Amino acid sequence: MNKPIPLCVDMDGTLLKTDTLLELLFGVLRMQPWVLLLLPLWCLRGKVFLKRELSARCSLNVALLPANTDFLAFLHAEKANGRALYLATGAYRDVAQQVADHYGFFSGVLATSDKNLTGCAKAEAMVAQFGEKGFDYAGNSAVDRPCWEQARQCYLVNANPAATKKMSALFVFEKTFDLRSYMTIALLLRALRIHQWAKNALVFVPLFASHHMFAWSYLQNTLLGFVAFGCCASLSYLINDISDLEADRQHRSKYTRPLASGELSVQAGFVLALLLACTAVLLSAMLPLGFVYSIAAYFIVTSFYTLRLKHIPILDVAVLAGLYTSRVVAGGFSAQAETSFWLLAFSCFIFFSLAIVKRLSELQGIEISAKEEPAQCRGYWTSDIPVLTGLGTASAMMAVLVLALYINSPDVVELYSSPRFLWALCPVMALWLGRVWLITGRNEMHDDPVVFALRDPMSWLLFALAGIFMVVGAMA
Repeated sequence: MNKPIPLCVDMDGTLLKTDTLLELLFGVLRMQPWVLLLLPLWCLRGKVFLKRELSARCSLNVALLPANTDFLAFLHAEKANGRALYLATGAYRDVAQQVADHYGFFSGVLATSDKNLTGCAKAEAMVAQFGEKGFDYAGNSAVDRPCWEQARQCYLVNANPAATKKMSALFVFEKTFDLRSYMTIALLLRALRIHQWAKNALVFVPLFASHHMFAWSYLQNTLLGFVAFGCCASLSYLINDISDLEADRQHRSKYTRPLASGELSVQAGFVLALLLACTAVLLSAMLPLGFVYSIAAYFIVTSFYTLRLKHIPILDVAVLAGLYTSRVVAGGFSAQAETSFWLLAFSCFIFFSLAIVKRLSELQGIEISAKEEPAQCRGYWTSDIPVLTGLGTASAMMAVLVLALYINSPDVVELYSSPRFLWALCPVMALWLGRVWLITGRNEMHDDPVVFALRDPMSWLLFALAGIFMVVGAMA
């Protein structure tokens, strides 16, 4: 009985949903940002040198790399039928061997070592080992054309529509696996974390606080500022998601994010980030210089937070609170309204409290999975939960106190004809913050308190009541 002909399988984009070279690149940049200066020199020395340097400086947890599950099931079935499977990839040999060892069904590995094994070079290597038409090949892009030309049977996996159309005109594919997650509006919005744009509504706070909401020029500038901040924030989220791929894949809920799950490729995420950066710059150029400085500072601090600061206990939540407050400051510049001391003080305390809520929800999830043993998350230990709870609730009550002091100050008379109605804001705010902390204490809080507020009917009711009291205080 003749042995089944071996099947050679491409790795990046075929077996895996991701590109390991890009994952290595961003992993290295996250740990050693200065390597960015060396990249042009490495590229000039060739792809083999680049791949070798990146693989030497960063190791991937290959068990977490998202795979094309339907194609993986097909490979398991082929292996069960006695077929020899070979991993044939342009990735550096160390990385390819780790992937092959993880899956355990590959009989051998053909990968980049002294020669960049892509396109014609890969086809030559397979012909040298198996002979012309002595193997079948599964790939995902037009780069694999030389391999299919030398293969007995061809398999197309996870190809984009253009490649599918072009290659289908040249080859008869034994089987096609259409596994791509197309760039739908829903996927795009998830990648941009569009729900997080609710945070950027803070740019409207100075506009409303100064009662200029009906002045079109101020409102127009604030709307532009809202979109610019939204693009900048989404850009920061994409950078964070790209740099945190491995951590997100191990998280109890973040593993479903488009980049972490492989629904959105790292390449697409990078292009999307460039588009967002251009849009944010163009919109900011139309606004006052103070807004430009604010959004630039926001992006710089966010980048440092992503790379380093989020792993430093207490400083991380202080930075998060500052990033929230920066939206209020930027809104003051866009609306050409003075941002009062009271507004800044209130913002600092309430956002410090909510930042701790965010960190606590993550830490509680770690505590549950760790059971009896103490566990660590971004520099915090599960034993820190009582301390963080005390800090967070104290900061929440300080925010209510600042609100009360503002209502009792002479400044409020200039904007509100009946400031006595504003006193109702204090119990409303205390009720909402108390509810947030009660739910957090019960370990029922979402990873992001903003998402909780958007989904919680009671929060909407309390916010509506607060708005009514403010309107009545201004107009009564």
